[in-house]
Amino acid sequence: MNSSEFLVLTPNSELKLMVKDYKKEARGLIEGRVLFDAPMRQFTSIKVGGPADTLLFPKDVDELRKIVRYARRKNIPILVVGKGTNLIVKDKGVRGWVVSLTQGMKKFQMKGEEVEAEAGLPLQRLVQFSIEKGLSGLEPFFGIPGTVGGGLVMNAGAWGVELKDLLLSITLMKEDGKMVERPRSRLRFSYRSLALPPSWIILKGRFQLKKGKKEEILERVKSYSEMRKRTQPLDYPSAGSIFKNPKEGPAGKWIEEIGLKGFRMGQAMVSDCHANFIINLGKATAEEVTSLMEWVERKVYEEKGISLEREVKVVGE
Repeated sequence: MNSSEFLVLTPNSELKLMVKDYKKEARGLIEGRVLFDAPMRQFTSIKVGGPADTLLFPKDVDELRKIVRYARRKNIPILVVGKGTNLIVKDKGVRGWVVSLTQGMKKFQMKGEEVEAEAGLPLQRLVQFSIEKGLSGLEPFFGIPGTVGGGLVMNAGAWGVELKDLLLSITLMKEDGKMVERPRSRLRFSYRSLALPPSWIILKGRFQLKKGKKEEILERVKSYSEMRKRTQPLDYPSAGSIFKNPKEGPAGKWIEEIGLKGFRMGQAMVSDCHANFIINLGKATAEEVTSLMEWVERKVYEEKGISLEREVKVVGE
């Protein structure tokens, strides 16, 4: 079903089913693209997930503000997404509105050695732009999928560098549509996480890079790219690293040690290239992926006494 349901007791004590139509509320709201019953498997990197009632693509900040304020007034739940990496949507889909920033909010500009990028910009485009301009700092992020906003929410990192290390400030939209800018010093980052009120939305980030020699930058990028190809299953859809690395050591090490490399449930499989990746062999369901995640969590705890914390976000019904 494509709407949320709730029961209301009528005056004559009859029980009736009341349906809130989230799709109707979205019609004509923005000029940007709007899809109804959008199959989320087409909008996530692991290629699983049921339909979103409504998927909206605001063309700019003003349209996003319009969505946020209208949804708040009408009590419509909102899920903001980028390119759908680090995201698993359940098979029955998502009720309410899903808002993607990838079609309208992807501008970027450079001021000296500072780069400002909107949240919907692919992180790879930001890396490529910095290379073209001979700016150093973003090389370790070459090959990381997703958007600038998603990278900030997750505090993306690779090869010992995290996105917060380059950050100057983030501009955010609050639940009432007002915008605020927060310097790095006023933001609480941790490993693969940024603490923000759940209703706040990242609009853009400012990053401090530094001038470098283009040949040296390209050489570092090539090195990181080759390491990624050797160590990650890039030939199959995945959501990236499934679990955060616990204090005891890399999550993939413990999963591999208990013999789960290559273990599968249906079309979902623990990668035999990197055990902290679950790949979609072609026709996996979200239920197969999440069941496999739960199995891995349980077996690692039973055999190693280590509690794995998820890096991916699971949403929907």
